[in-house]
Amino acid sequence: MNRYIAITLALLLTISIQAQRRISREYNNVSLSDALKQLAEQQTDYTIMFLYNELEDFRITTTIKNKRLPEAIQQMIGFYPILMTVDNSVPEGKKIFVECTHKTDRRLTGTIIDEQSQPVAYANIAILNPADSTLLSGGVSNESGYFAIPYETPPPIGGGREGAVLARISYVGYKTIYRLCNQSELGTIRMHPETMTLKGVTVKGEIPQYKMTTGGITVDIQNSLLKDVGTADDVLSMLPQVQGSDGNFTVFAKGTPEIYINNKKMQNARELKQLKSTDIKSVDVITSPSAKYNAEVGAVIRIKTKKHQGDGISVEAYSQVKLNNKWTTYDDVTVKHRKGGLEVFGTLEFTNGSHSEDNTVTTDTYANGNHVSIRQYAPNTFWYTEMGGKLGASYEFDEDNSIGFSYELNGSLYQGGEAVCEQTITRNNALEGNIDQFMSITAADRPHHAANIYYVGKAGKLGIDFNGSWIWKKTSRDQVSIERSQQLADQDMHTYNVNRNRLLAGKLVLTYPIWKGELSAGSEMSRSNSHGIYSNVEQVVAPSNDEIKESNVAGFAEYKLKLGDWSLNGGLRYEAVTSDYYSFGQYQTEPSRKYHDLFPNLSVGWQKNKWGIQLGYNKRISRPNYQALNSNVQYDNRYEYEGGNPLLRPTIKQNLDLNVTYSWLNFAAGYSHNKDMRLNFGSLYQEGTEITIWTNRNFDKFESYNASLTASPKFGFYSPTLTLSYWQQNFDTQAYGLATKRNEPEWQINFRNWFTIDKTTKAMLYLHYSTSYDYGFNHYAHEFNINARVQKTFLDGNLTAAVFANDIFRNLRERWTGYYPVTTTSKDAYVYTQYIGVSLSYNFNTTRSKYKGTGAGNAEKNRL
Repeated sequence: MNRYIAITLALLLTISIQAQRRISREYNNVSLSDALKQLAEQQTDYTIMFLYNELEDFRITTTIKNKRLPEAIQQMIGFYPILMTVDNSVPEGKKIFVECTHKTDRRLTGTIIDEQSQPVAYANIAILNPADSTLLSGGVSNESGYFAIPYETPPPIGGGREGAVLARISYVGYKTIYRLCNQSELGTIRMHPETMTLKGVTVKGEIPQYKMTTGGITVDIQNSLLKDVGTADDVLSMLPQVQGSDGNFTVFAKGTPEIYINNKKMQNARELKQLKSTDIKSVDVITSPSAKYNAEVGAVIRIKTKKHQGDGISVEAYSQVKLNNKWTTYDDVTVKHRKGGLEVFGTLEFTNGSHSEDNTVTTDTYANGNHVSIRQYAPNTFWYTEMGGKLGASYEFDEDNSIGFSYELNGSLYQGGEAVCEQTITRNNALEGNIDQFMSITAADRPHHAANIYYVGKAGKLGIDFNGSWIWKKTSRDQVSIERSQQLADQDMHTYNVNRNRLLAGKLVLTYPIWKGELSAGSEMSRSNSHGIYSNVEQVVAPSNDEIKESNVAGFAEYKLKLGDWSLNGGLRYEAVTSDYYSFGQYQTEPSRKYHDLFPNLSVGWQKNKWGIQLGYNKRISRPNYQALNSNVQYDNRYEYEGGNPLLRPTIKQNLDLNVTYSWLNFAAGYSHNKDMRLNFGSLYQEGTEITIWTNRNFDKFESYNASLTASPKFGFYSPTLTLSYWQQNFDTQAYGLATKRNEPEWQINFRNWFTIDKTTKAMLYLHYSTSYDYGFNHYAHEFNINARVQKTFLDGNLTAAVFANDIFRNLRERWTGYYPVTTTSKDAYVYTQYIGVSLSYNFNTTRSKYKGTGAGNAEKNRL
């Protein structure tokens, strides 16, 4: 009987212990008195006894995760001279007593930051008597750099003021600061690095700039020359294998990447301009994406920021103006309000600009024993005025659990353009006619609705990440072409095109630690609809009314394993896609598709000290966008049309990638095999005519090879990044009617040179050169350009001004020639890449967003 009673009491005691509330809180520069008061009001297990005024000056910055109340309070106290006593014997309930052990009339307070305005945690503060340097009191700074140290008032020194003390502030690697204090509040103290020498030898540590991560490399930003280059946009432009600027980036040999900032997919390039490089911890460049990413994604860039939070209202504003042949402006502002775990934010952006080309196109068609040549000079300009806004909110229950939503509305206030073309047409080297063509386009991209909801959390060891997305958008285009000729008949063309697209998608990812690794599994589903109508008043080309209904259901699983210096990652993704094609409301059997595909990925890596090696394999897919699948035939001129191809098949890609890193050196090499490669192809519109139509077609086999070497050393004020790249296709153009194979390789040199003029001023000179090369049926000419940039920060880094110049010597042109069985086309265009500009970025009380939604159906969004 006693045994059963003992067991019952033990069970009740266990249940009682489990029933005690666990505390999960995040405090950022909060008064200890306020924190204790809040805890006292939100639980009934203990009565917390303390004097409010006694603890008010002690401010805390810490994250408490799943701890009982006494443990939580002890963590909050930290290194402060404060004693906590727990009394469980009081009949009326358990009590916790919190009191300052050093009861004095004064407390020295202040905040310590480093040379980058970041808080210095655990710096030593000693309070000394100025008369004899005896120690009066001491303490350390907390995670936000704040300190509060009680001390006794020393007697006056000679004719000095009563109560003056000498503060000694020290931290390893920084110069020790001595400050005579007549007041108890020191404010902000900035520390500066100190170079330490031993017998003439400079001692300095070096952290590898490049390291391996699953499917790619990690670039350490905080401990590299990239830490203070400016914005996230500048950082990405200097990464190995990444090219581009102003939010438009490509990963070498992999195409356009998906970019994530703290697991949230970037939706607007302004996010890269608002994010400062000093806030970035690291960047992952993933060239072999794992199973949890959509099979259409060829590369991923993940930006991880330092932990930086705060309450109140913050404002981020960015403005850019640049001039080539016309003015282009971009402005945005983001306002956030944060209180505890709640964040509400809103963004408004406005763009006004134009795109111009001085375009010369020459086409030679050989058909029916004739040689028809068209030389067309077509300068054109397209104007746009666009406006958009975004609203959202998120709430963090604790460090692991967060929910949120966002809604975005974008659209064009005006879109339109015109081209004044001059055509000279010859047949068998004899003039057939001159045509003056005027083209006018009126377009609209409105409205564009997008919404996202998410939940990120944990249930024990199980991680949960859910995202849902909805999109609805409409685009329209009216085009008028007026042709006048003395030798040929006049001709007018009026066309109208409207597209409506909608998408509903959801994604769930579950993670769980198993053995020495982590297992991830989940599902992603999307349902999309694209409806396009095209008509021609003169009925020169056939009208179309196409609707595509597509569903994609995917399941995936992957496992990451770490064994010493070795890492292994393997995953499998299954996608079932059903695409139903309708023309004028009638189901079309031939262009409708059903796909069931498996996409495996595997990588093996080794990382030790400065060295890292990784070999990876993955299978990906590239599906044609809906515009390429429609049956529209667009009229360009009386001898050239372009259109879609409903019979297009997806391209299947199998990739092998090798990455080798050593400190600030990175070498990458890859091989890609593509089945059903999609390339633009020119053929006769109808037999017996000389009209060429341009459409996408599938080709059986397309291979490519690539390699790149990047060096990013640092020499004092000079920080260069030199990248040498190689790419070459293996494509049998002879099998498709050409006389020769076209596999000339591309060699690239990208040389970025950063110069640190002073702590607030930097300059950059960028040189780019690319040799001529072949891609598909096209031969691209060499190109060369030079860019420059000077930037300076003001107001302690809150205001950044930059002056930049692009394509300084106006060398950058779009030049290529396409070779096809019945026609040869060449283009030589200047797209006004030479410009100068100014940008201003202002940040007031900025905080990193707590919004953790990554979106769902991201690849399908791009196709729409």
